[in-house]
Amino acid sequence: MGPNRFHRDASADVRPARGDRADTRTRGVLMRRIPGLRNLLLAAATALITIIGAVVVLLQPADTTRKITGTDAAAPGLGWSLDAATIYGRAGARFRDPTDGTQSDRHTIGFVDAGATLLTVIGIPNRHTGALRDPELFGIDAATGATRWRTPAPDLDRCAATPVGGRLVCHTYGGGASGGPALIGYDVATGSVTRVPTNWAVLGLAGMGDHLYVAAKDFDSDSDDLSVHAGLSVHAGTLTAPDAFWTRAFADDGFGSIDVSHGQGVLGLGGGSSTGFDLATGAPIWTTERISCTQTSTTSPALVVRIRKRCDNGVVTGSDVIDRTGRTIASTDRNIVHRMSIDAPADDSVPILLADGAYDRRTGALVWTSPDLRSAESDPESFALSGTAMAVLGDIALLEDIPGRTLTGLDMRTGHRLWQVSDNPLATLGGWDGSRAVFTDSDGLRAIDIRTGKTVWDIPFPAITDKPRAFDDQGHLTAHRGGRYFYTSARTMISLRTLP
Repeated sequence: MGPNRFHRDASADVRPARGDRADTRTRGVLMRRIPGLRNLLLAAATALITIIGAVVVLLQPADTTRKITGTDAAAPGLGWSLDAATIYGRAGARFRDPTDGTQSDRHTIGFVDAGATLLTVIGIPNRHTGALRDPELFGIDAATGATRWRTPAPDLDRCAATPVGGRLVCHTYGGGASGGPALIGYDVATGSVTRVPTNWAVLGLAGMGDHLYVAAKDFDSDSDDLSVHAGLSVHAGTLTAPDAFWTRAFADDGFGSIDVSHGQGVLGLGGGSSTGFDLATGAPIWTTERISCTQTSTTSPALVVRIRKRCDNGVVTGSDVIDRTGRTIASTDRNIVHRMSIDAPADDSVPILLADGAYDRRTGALVWTSPDLRSAESDPESFALSGTAMAVLGDIALLEDIPGRTLTGLDMRTGHRLWQVSDNPLATLGGWDGSRAVFTDSDGLRAIDIRTGKTVWDIPFPAITDKPRAFDDQGHLTAHRGGRYFYTSARTMISLRTLP
């Protein structure tokens, strides 16, 4: 462990020896005999502190946020803007999301927001072969847009969505110059690479603080094609010791999707089944019955939403809410499914949406129903999604009726409609900063007040840059409280923040 900058030097508590005390008294006498000496020394010390303080102030980076031409006073300014081809150094370079790996080009645009550093992959996609050539992982300074570091990142199968112990943890099956199968950690601050060989066929990675969770099967050590023979296991540990905390075996036919974001682990098994496990010990808590053709998602507090469908045509037949004990606390046969992009309830007292109703997250009791939760033009026999809810933000739900071209704000505690406005059905909800929801489309970024539905600010992409096709692709946005936003398209990444 390195030195603690806030550790008080123990010598400050050591009292002077008897002889040292005499020296101290002598110095005191000298100060009294020389008129003004004490004041002179104090003034010098004060001046020194003032000078040092001034240096610290001068070393602070200047806020270069500039107002975006044509935007109103409420709009954030442009902190910085990056061009993928420019910082990579080659034409045709594109930003890509690290969580989808680099083995092939999955056309997923994005970054991992690690606080002071944004982690993104830049490579050159080949649209004929589907490959992502020469991919590198970049650490971008979130405050300045400067490249803190860059390092080759070939053959990555996947990366965890959140850093673990200060590292972005990824998995590779190896091949070529990248070596054999391994877990690879990229230090968020420096980009230094830690490689940990493994005999696991990794199916899922998840992180929580300093804990790494790996869903995997074991490779057959006698097989050259890296086929797998062992059942599914979940390991908990660190990058360098990924099974240090515990290992737990589960069903043989699991596909390994893993979620640890709501206080309980949830592992996807085969046959439409899921199992919940204790994050501290790996002990299984519950396992759902096998129901073919189901789709599950997780939400707080450790709830699982299961959508049931017909296997022949995909028509929704109902949905259920399962609590942290495995008990089904709410169920409906209504064929209404919502496209939730953000589920961020203020607390557990905010109900959960299921079909056209809201249910208590703790008991499953029906709280209220609303016709606004179903699209006005829903086809009961269609497999298309007919629910309108796109987000729960605090205690307000945002509903988008695409055929009706409306956006609605609903009070989650009462079901009362707060507002309704005409909407662009091609806009995507990108993020939420605590009071404003930010939408993106091909034209720009738009923020609305979630309690009134009124547009707070609108930033057209051409006002940011006049480069053609700079924002052609649907991008990825993260929003932070205090009016800070990061957005990237395939070609351009920007920082937006409140003007000074």
